[in-house]
Order: sequence, then C-alpha cells, then structure tokens
Amino acid sequence: MQIEHEERYDQFMDTVKLSLLMWRKAGKFDFAKIAEKLGSSERTVRRRFQSPETLTLEELYAWCELYDKDPVELLCVAVKEARKNT
Repeated sequence: MQIEHEERYDQFMDTVKLSLLMWRKAGKFDFAKIAEKLGSSERTVRRRFQSPETLTLEELYAWCELYDKDPVELLCVAVKEARKNT
C-alpha cells in the first residue's frame, strides 16, 4: 500500500494510539479484559496497542465499545488532527 501523505497518516495513527493509551490509563480494563472483548490473546492486544495501524475496524469498534467511546468521534478527531498538523 502506498500512502501519499505519510505525515498525515502518522498524525492520524498517533491520535488513535494516544486515545487508546488515555482510555486504558483512565479506565479499569487491563489487557486481559480487552483481549476477552476483542476475542483474541493478550499478546495480540499488546501488539495492537503498540501498533494501532494493525487494528481491524472490528477490533477498533469493539475497543470503543468496551470503553463506551464513539468510534466515529475518534476517527473524526484523528482526521482533524492529521489535517491540522500538516
């Protein structure tokens, strides 16, 4: 896959990763609970957490459900941040 605007993509993914990090720190769920919700192993969840670009849309949606967050809002904020900083 070829990304034309790598800076925007990086900012987009940084925003998603920051959101996941903030939710996890503020929330009550550990990797085991997240893995249960996503139907995967803790190892996979840790990899997804470290590299959110590997998340499927289904996993991202489930992660948002777990933390009672709106996935559309997350994506809109990520896009807005990516546009603003490039």
